[in-house]
Amino acid sequence: MTKGLENTWRDVPVTEVCGALHLHTTYSDGGSTVHQLIGAAREAGLDYIIITDHETMAARQNGYEGFTNNLFVAVGYEHNDADQKNHYLVIGPANVTGIKGPPQAYIDAVKNDGGVGFLAHPFEKRKFLKNFPSYEWTALSATGYDGIELWNQMSEWLEHLRGNAHLYHLFCPRKFLHRIDAAHLKFWDAQNSRRFVSAVGGVDAHTMRYAWGPLHLTIFPIKVELKGIRTHLYLSAELPRNDIASAKQLVMNALRDGHGFLCNFRRGDARTARIGLWDNAGGFFLPGKTDRQIVLPAVIRVCLPQAGFVKLIHNGLVSAEARGRAAEFKITTPGLYRVEVYKQKNAWIYSNPFPVGAYPLF
Repeated sequence: MTKGLENTWRDVPVTEVCGALHLHTTYSDGGSTVHQLIGAAREAGLDYIIITDHETMAARQNGYEGFTNNLFVAVGYEHNDADQKNHYLVIGPANVTGIKGPPQAYIDAVKNDGGVGFLAHPFEKRKFLKNFPSYEWTALSATGYDGIELWNQMSEWLEHLRGNAHLYHLFCPRKFLHRIDAAHLKFWDAQNSRRFVSAVGGVDAHTMRYAWGPLHLTIFPIKVELKGIRTHLYLSAELPRNDIASAKQLVMNALRDGHGFLCNFRRGDARTARIGLWDNAGGFFLPGKTDRQIVLPAVIRVCLPQAGFVKLIHNGLVSAEARGRAAEFKITTPGLYRVEVYKQKNAWIYSNPFPVGAYPLF
């Protein structure tokens, strides 16, 4: 970081944690045991993981939720409707809801049970690979969800397994991650113009295993899956090792309120990246939901561990750009602001937005 902007963060009480979510194990349709997953996550240096097996929290019931050395393991689940559509990532409730009715019913049930929920791989579209159909979100009138899985690693990979590049992407599973589709970003921005909707990046880890007679092949092994899309969170305090419930609540709150950013680790380690807003009243704001009023004019400051091409997005459009390890953008008008960072043409970081002004923002 450059010294000038780095100094602006010196007195800001922020704890950053880097983790992976939307992870399946052998308790549902994953190819890795929880023990193997935890080992790979620790080896990858992650601070937290969230296991979301399909409609089971067996990992919690078998004692895996909590700390394993410096790794915090939280257990949620992935829910869907009776038609296998409208998958919903759930974190927090004591039990799996048995509702198979309209998605609005289980969205409401999760919220009433103290949980948070995210639309899982909502944009999946596949007209090939018949054994791997798409599971898009079709209940577009639903509301009350906390966020969306804006970037799903497994979906991206499967959607690239076609044409002449099939084998290349099959055996080089991380190289296909370039950027989030513009239509997906447009949908997310539109939701945020009306109410705050956070974004998370999901691995959707399944660790596929195939056998052809005596030959066995693991495609996308778990240690590779955990080196792709990650979700970095800014916490108000360090995770308390002696209080699992409080640690989980801190993570849930940050995910729900969008206090952080998505990162493609394939393009570089984004640890220590800092994105914040300072307003004219001396207030400091993290990306995400806020109950305080932002007083204009304001400034968004970005500090990065490596140089990148930084874009400021205002109401879905690029409004300013900068290159390097630090950037400062002046804000004079209300609207929805967020930051994107690229390495050449490949996306590296997407921040959650700063909502400036009263809803609707645009």
